[in-house]
Amino acid sequence: MRALRVALSAAAVVLAAAQSDPAQFVNAFIGTKNGGHVFPGATLPWGSVKAGADSLSGDNQAGFVSDGSPITGISQLHDDGTGGGASLGNFPFLPFTAAQCANNDLTKCIVNHTTRAIGHGDPTASPGFFSIPLDNGVQADVTVTQHTALHRFTYPSGTNQLLLLLDATTDLSGSYQGSGSVTVSPNAATKGTRITGTGSFLPSFGEGSYQVHFCFDTANAFVQAKYYQTTGGSLAYTTLNSTATFTAQIGGNNPAGVLLGYAPATATAETLGVRMGISWTSTAKACAFAEEEIPDISAFDAIQSAARAKWNEVLGTVQVDSTGVSSDTQQLFWTSLYRTYISPTNITGDNPLWVSTEPYWDSFYCIWDSFRVVHPLYAITAPTAQAQVVRALIDIYRHTGWLPDCRMSLDKGFTQGGSNADSLLSDSFVKGIKAGIDWETGYEAMVKDATVEGDFSVQGRGGIASRAKLGFIPVNDTADNPPNEGPNTRSASRLLEYAYNDFGIGLVAQGLGKTADMLQFFKKSGDWFNIWNPNAANSGFSGFIQPRVANGSFFFDPRFDIGNVFRPDHCSPVFGHTDCFLNPTGGEFYEASSWEYSWYVPQDMARLVQAVGGPATFSSRLDTFFADGFHDIGDEPGFFPTYLYNYVGQPTKTVDRVDATLNQFYNTSLNGLPGNDDSGAMGAYVVWSHFGFFPVAGQNTYLLNRPYFPNIQIRNEATGAVTTITAAGLSDTNKYIQSATLNGRPYTKNWISHEVFTGGATLHLVMGSSKSSTWGTGKDDLPMSLSTGGFV
Repeated sequence: MRALRVALSAAAVVLAAAQSDPAQFVNAFIGTKNGGHVFPGATLPWGSVKAGADSLSGDNQAGFVSDGSPITGISQLHDDGTGGGASLGNFPFLPFTAAQCANNDLTKCIVNHTTRAIGHGDPTASPGFFSIPLDNGVQADVTVTQHTALHRFTYPSGTNQLLLLLDATTDLSGSYQGSGSVTVSPNAATKGTRITGTGSFLPSFGEGSYQVHFCFDTANAFVQAKYYQTTGGSLAYTTLNSTATFTAQIGGNNPAGVLLGYAPATATAETLGVRMGISWTSTAKACAFAEEEIPDISAFDAIQSAARAKWNEVLGTVQVDSTGVSSDTQQLFWTSLYRTYISPTNITGDNPLWVSTEPYWDSFYCIWDSFRVVHPLYAITAPTAQAQVVRALIDIYRHTGWLPDCRMSLDKGFTQGGSNADSLLSDSFVKGIKAGIDWETGYEAMVKDATVEGDFSVQGRGGIASRAKLGFIPVNDTADNPPNEGPNTRSASRLLEYAYNDFGIGLVAQGLGKTADMLQFFKKSGDWFNIWNPNAANSGFSGFIQPRVANGSFFFDPRFDIGNVFRPDHCSPVFGHTDCFLNPTGGEFYEASSWEYSWYVPQDMARLVQAVGGPATFSSRLDTFFADGFHDIGDEPGFFPTYLYNYVGQPTKTVDRVDATLNQFYNTSLNGLPGNDDSGAMGAYVVWSHFGFFPVAGQNTYLLNRPYFPNIQIRNEATGAVTTITAAGLSDTNKYIQSATLNGRPYTKNWISHEVFTGGATLHLVMGSSKSSTWGTGKDDLPMSLSTGGFV
């Protein structure tokens, strides 16, 4: 008996250690290969600074790529999981040795971004830390605070001079625009070298330009340094003095930087510490951030420990019992949860665009991706952060006139589909997120999206006038006023998204007591049916979303719809969808096919079920959708369909489909993602699926699946309320819900509402190996739909 108690006690210790340090399960390199574009470097949750190595690779949107490419530098700013062009990568460092610079001759160091690249060994990383061994023998480590990176370069034993390049003009996409400067001066406080600088660059998926500033400090003065600038293809050098101040202005297309040489502190201490503050406002603020956040440049280990502790604090709002759960599953879950907190970035207090007491968040890249799964996750795991996000979005509306659909690097980003900040806001509103939020102004912003024509390439909507007249957006709409400046495409997918955005506006109107508005926007949310062609057929099924032209006839794309036979599989994986993006020939669906978009009616799935021919046909059609290769989990519209069997009372088929999706498309390898991480969206899908429920973003509905852990606790960090999900008898074979209780009372619905998370609750599931024909299958067990009286 005593031996059993000891064993149980030891198990409890292991479990407690895992719960107090979930960072141990994070593998930051999952998705850093084959298009995942995951950022594996050092950052804090929603941190402004994201520091890590940059690969000389065509796939380096997030900096480092696990494809063996050499490293061009270790830079201070990155985005996570984006498509488009390579993003940020500003102000990189690269350590050199004497052999690379002709025995410490700085004029012999190679500064060209491409040709200076250095090979490397296997990097390591953990939350708040990144390390990479370079082939020149230097070990490059970096950790972070909110606005500051702390670098530690360890040179080979016996190195007599520690050489370092600071590149002031290069970013990952080579977008330097000028308006830059560099100042090198002594720093009396550190008794070392201070370098401040500024540069202007282009956003990777938007319009305009941005300016960013840095403040570089070391704890010792250089023994030699040269400022270099390239003009007309030739390098010019200026020798610097460690006791004097030097300033240079840097115009456009003139690569420039500083080469430095430091003496080791002792004959056996070949380590150089560099503190790098970053600000979007000024060099003075960059220095203030650095001095406040990291007063001691030598305190690398302490800063790293503090960063890990911050990550554990944020990750720790979720607790899981891992009994019987594989280490791969734990690693996939915690890594996915970790990535959902990398973006957007909180740069409150560092916004140069306007003066405001409201929060400012950036790197919404893009809301089209994140509104579906990332921000609903914050609603239950990080509601304080989500409230700040909502306040920031509303404040962007106050100062720019519009809610963004995409925004990064202080600039307007390109709109991918609808005005999906509307659905982000409605999701938070219906879930009771109120802290500091002016919901009347938020509602005003949403209504403007729906009623005032904007430049829908970057904000608002297009086709408002035509939709008001016709009930849909015609192909090649010419009624824009003012004319849109982006590709006049995506008429079908935008209408579907606008309809659902309108539904969200209706929910907010309902909550604010605006009944007439509620009814109006709920009615507008039915416009999806105006482009439903009941006669369009494919693979034995009839009824698909099909674009229409202004005279009302259905549109056939002459490139694909040969003989006026509509191809709803175009843009699907089995057909190929290389043209369905933001380009003038992108077509009428964005990053998904009509097969996939024809499932997107979250406000009224009951009506869609009837439109396709009833529950049996709906289920069979879903089976074909997955079996025949029309489903694309690599883009966000592919998330929702994996849970749709719940709408026809077949939750066991949802279990099988989600399991199959995770097993086929997600793993813990370097290429363990099915597509770009999209600011944590791909990771968030994994998190929800392991929780055992999935949000219908924009409304108060979560579709039940089955959990991957026998016990999950989610703590509301704002209120302290704890929601517990238990799964009795859970195993790889016992994965189907047989019965359920909610707070001790029998529960048969195959969905739950957010009330489960508001004040805390216990959802107890009894699991078994048989596919229950009773639990969650009845008419009253189905999720809400407008046409069956839900939501009103």
